[in-house]
Amino acid sequence: MSLEAYIDNNIFIEIEQKNISKENLVSNIDPNINKVFYSAAHLQEAHEIKGSPQEIKLRLQNRFETISSVTNNNYLFHELKTKIVHRIIEKPAVVYQTITEVSFGQSVMKGMVNNISEEQKKVFRNGLDLEITKLNNYSPTEVIEQINAKKSAFGGYSLLGLIDHAITLFPNNEDFGLHNKFAGVFELLDLVGYWKDKYNEKSNYARLWDSNHAYFASFCDYFISDDKRTRNKANVAFQIFNVKTKVISSKGEN
Repeated sequence: MSLEAYIDNNIFIEIEQKNISKENLVSNIDPNINKVFYSAAHLQEAHEIKGSPQEIKLRLQNRFETISSVTNNNYLFHELKTKIVHRIIEKPAVVYQTITEVSFGQSVMKGMVNNISEEQKKVFRNGLDLEITKLNNYSPTEVIEQINAKKSAFGGYSLLGLIDHAITLFPNNEDFGLHNKFAGVFELLDLVGYWKDKYNEKSNYARLWDSNHAYFASFCDYFISDDKRTRNKANVAFQIFNVKTKVISSKGEN
């Protein structure tokens, strides 16, 4: 049996720092994994690396080499117009060059995900009156049911219905595919407080890539992440979209 895995950015960092090896990873999870994939989301996150120009250059080179060695350049490529994800062979350095050609791209995305203040989110969460401690311990199905029970706060829409409605409000929404719906699910789950990310100036932007990783992982048998918040949000998104991908940590924990 041949299985495929997609690994979160935090796993690449652990491998880069020699805290775990690809062999350990496969052994901990499933010896039948014979292909590991990466996506443009990994390179978008690499673009956030800070330091002097020389330090950034060296760190990027290390990241490219780590991704390449772990995945053998197996790349999941999302074609926006067709909304099809292709499995191709491509070097991380080439992907990085492609996504950084549009210099304003990341600043625009950061602006889009930071258009609701944290204070506004707190007011909304308090109004929902959800017991977050209990919610965080529910199964994905129960989480969806609990949120849908509060649909009066969302204009009468269910969790998925609200996302579908929001997409209709955007111009050129014909280009909005499942990857955007994943982003919407992650954002709404965080908004209600479900495995909420620790807030900082980067958390909203980081969550966008968390949802992207989950989306790309939906085309594989395993999504491996050592971020428990991401794992739990991914499980809910997979439940909503009927995805069979198994979410697991590098140590084999659910």
